Amino acid sequence: MKDENIGITRRTVLTAAAGVSAIGLAGQVSAQTQPPVRELYVLDHDSLNPADQMLAQSIQGITSAQESGVWLSGRGIIGIIEGEFRGDGIRVRRANNVFDLVRQFKSVIAGAVVYKLGTPSVNVATSICGGMKAVAIDESLLDQAKTAGLSLLVDVRDMNEAEAYVKYRRLFSHGILVEQPVDKPGHLRDFAIAHRAFTFFTHDSAFRHKVITDLGPNAIVYGWGPDEFGWISDLSAAQSTAGPADWSTNLSMLERLAVTGIKRPFRTSLPKEDGVKYIAFVLSDGDNLQWLGGGFATSEAFWASPLRGTFPMTWEVSTLLSKVGPRVLRYLYRHATQNDGFVAGAGVPGYTYPHLQPDRFALAQQAAPMLAEADLSIASVLNTNSGSLSETAPILDLPHIKGVIYKDYAPYNRSQGRVFWHNGKPCVSYRYLLWEGLQEPAEVARRFALQPATPLKDVSSYALVQAHAWSYGKTGGPLEAIRRTIELLPPNTRVVTADQLVELMARNLGNR
Repeated sequence: MKDENIGITRRTVLTAAAGVSAIGLAGQVSAQTQPPVRELYVLDHDSLNPADQMLAQSIQGITSAQESGVWLSGRGIIGIIEGEFRGDGIRVRRANNVFDLVRQFKSVIAGAVVYKLGTPSVNVATSICGGMKAVAIDESLLDQAKTAGLSLLVDVRDMNEAEAYVKYRRLFSHGILVEQPVDKPGHLRDFAIAHRAFTFFTHDSAFRHKVITDLGPNAIVYGWGPDEFGWISDLSAAQSTAGPADWSTNLSMLERLAVTGIKRPFRTSLPKEDGVKYIAFVLSDGDNLQWLGGGFATSEAFWASPLRGTFPMTWEVSTLLSKVGPRVLRYLYRHATQNDGFVAGAGVPGYTYPHLQPDRFALAQQAAPMLAEADLSIASVLNTNSGSLSETAPILDLPHIKGVIYKDYAPYNRSQGRVFWHNGKPCVSYRYLLWEGLQEPAEVARRFALQPATPLKDVSSYALVQAHAWSYGKTGGPLEAIRRTIELLPPNTRVVTADQLVELMARNLGNR
């Protein structure tokens, strides 16, 4: 259907400011009861300034459960999915500017929350807009907001996240939080507002632990923290997991777009062989929602590489995509070749360190339905160096899980290929790395050549290699590094996907 421009007469409606006490909790609507998306008003994300991005996202968040909503155009898979709208029967309308959206959705906007860019009030406004059914208005847009007839509900310009948590805690959902720097006003705000998620950013581990445990248990925290290891350690100790998403856009709409029957491509089992050795290459950083939901699919260094499909390759994908990005999974599965394998990771349901989790059984039970919905039978785990392979037993206990792939924090292959068996299922640690400056193709091939070729009796006949996603950028990318490695391997090598390798190990050695 042809795009249509919004034609809306500019009106000035001045209404009295409503008190915060009049704004009740915004009831969450389950995915099963939400109406299908019929119509989307589209603006280009990157052409907007930060204040307009915040405003557009707040409208997107409070309208996310409706038949008519907002989409912010972008690159990567965002552009691919937008191209599918017409085939899905979704009517696309082009908005001229963000205040076109205000006028279009005025009937569902209770008013405005005023904040100031560059201050903690960015997160305060994000936290409370969902519960108040309000839009976020930077102080630079106040005159335009009044002209558009928006009521000023509350001014939070002098408020920080800790004060907002005390004052507005009744507005916040349980089970979901967002940690997001205030210097990223243009990303992830729609998702936080759609879910009424308390949004904050802190260097105070005690405050982080308090809000996560208060709003938990088993909370999922989207965004990113001040530093990787410290942040994930804090989340793990509070029995929560992370969804790296601080640069995400349209996440509130991606989770709304209907998908049924997500299935990985079917592959027949490999024949039993002796006198050979097996190796599988897995790309790292599949926990990264913003990457998978952004440029991953169209980058020639990754999914769009001309080398993809020419050799067996395994891709980590986040289990959380089954909830917040099923269209992304569907696209990858539909366009996969017979040489593309998939594992969940790193971490289930999100990025976490099992060693620090108070209740690993509860974590596995939380992940189980997401793993099933994503059609993933191999889970990938990233653990602290003080952790152990045996800590994955609750995941291995899940009926549809065939095995676990294990990596330590630093280096990923610290456990050097060790295997933990649990009820005939293997937890296999990485034996090698392809990481620029740490372990190169020639070294991996040389060491692998020394491994035995007795796969029916020796786990040392199998090797997992983690290819670092952010290495080899100037020399063709990680897939080119994998290609060079394969060329150097001995002739009795079988290059397989990680799911095939785990299946072979279980079939050949699991009963021993």
